[in-house]
Amino acid sequence: MNIRPTRIMLLLFVIVITFGMGAKYNFVRAIASSEYESVPGLLQLKSLIADRLAAQSEQIAIEYSGNKDELSRKLPSIMKQAMAADDYTAYIIDSYRYIIRTWSNNATVKISIVYRESKEQTTYVNRKVKNTVKSIIKPEMNDHEKVKAIHDWIIFNVKYDGQLKRYTAYEAIVSGKAVCQGYSLLASKMLKEAGIKNRIIEGEVSTGDHAWNLVLINGTWYHLDVTWDDPLPDRGNQAAYNYYLRTDEEMRQDHSWTKSYPKASKSYAETLTVLMKRDPSREAFYRDVEKELPFYWTKPENTITGADGLKKRIIEVAAAGDNSFKVRYLRGEQVEDDMKKAMYAVGSISTYRMKYSSFGNDGAVLLEVGFILGK
Repeated sequence: MNIRPTRIMLLLFVIVITFGMGAKYNFVRAIASSEYESVPGLLQLKSLIADRLAAQSEQIAIEYSGNKDELSRKLPSIMKQAMAADDYTAYIIDSYRYIIRTWSNNATVKISIVYRESKEQTTYVNRKVKNTVKSIIKPEMNDHEKVKAIHDWIIFNVKYDGQLKRYTAYEAIVSGKAVCQGYSLLASKMLKEAGIKNRIIEGEVSTGDHAWNLVLINGTWYHLDVTWDDPLPDRGNQAAYNYYLRTDEEMRQDHSWTKSYPKASKSYAETLTVLMKRDPSREAFYRDVEKELPFYWTKPENTITGADGLKKRIIEVAAAGDNSFKVRYLRGEQVEDDMKKAMYAVGSISTYRMKYSSFGNDGAVLLEVGFILGK
C-alpha cells in the first residue's frame, strides 16, 4: 500500500442574498440586458446552471419568475445538484458566490464561479486526452484492455505531487505531477473518451481526504485507484495493481466513503476466470492481468511456507529449465534465513539473488528469486 498525504481540494462557496424594494429602475434595466436568461421554475433553473457550469461560464445571470421564497430556500441545494450533474465539472470548481435580488413579482440571480482549471486549460486537456486515447487504444480492444491501458499510461506519465499543490488534470498532463484529485480527473476524462462510464469517488484514507474512480465494465462496477497504484518513490514504467478493479468490500479495508455510489460487489478474480473460458482469444491478456493482482498470490500453488517448500520450488524450477520464480512467502521475518537453508540444501546453486516486499497484514512477503546452477 502506498502511504502518501492525500488531499481533495474542497469547494468553498459564499452565499450573498439581497432583497431590495428600491432601485427598481436599475434592476429592470439589468433584466432587459441580454446577459440575463429567463427560467420559470426550479427544474429549469437547475438545468440552466448545470449547462453553464459544464461550459465553465464564470458569470451566470438569471431572471427567475417562479416562487421567490422557494428560490431563496432551495438555491443552495440546486447549486449542489447542478454541480453533481458532471463529476469533472464538480471537482474543478474552486468556489462560487451568488446574489439573489427580489422586488415585487420579480427576482434575479447572479452567480460568480472561480475554477481551478480554466476553460482554455480544459480545452487543452480534452485535446491531449483525445490524442492520447487514440494512440493507446486500438479498435480491437475490449473494455478490460482499455481500462488497463489507461491505468498504466497515467501511472507511467504522472508522478504524485508530494507538495500537494497540483489538483487538476491539466496540471497532471503539463507538469507530470498531481495529487489524487488530478489523477482521478485525468482518469475520468480518459475513460470517458474511451467510451467507459465512470464516476469520481470522494472519501477518506488513513492520511486524509482522497479521491479515486469507479468504472463500469460490461455492466459491473469496480473501484480503480490509480493514485495508490502508482509506486512511491516513482518507478517510471512500473505500475502496481493492488487497487485495480476492486469490490466495495476489498476497498473498505483502507478506504471509506459516505456518499451514495453504485455498488461494486463482484470479484474481478471471478470475472477473469469466466473471461478466460468465454474469450479464449484474449486468454493470454487475462492471465497476465491475473498475475499482477493481489489475489493471484493467495492461491495455494503460489504460496510457500518454510525452507523445505523453497527447496522444492527451486528444484522444480531448475528441472523445468528456468532459473527464477516469484511466490508469496508466509514466514516474512525468516525469509532470508530460510532462503540460505534452502539454497544450502539444494547444493548445486553457485549464486542467487532475492528481493521481497511486504504482502498483506499477516507477515507474508512477495518474494522474487533468481539463481545460477553451479557446474
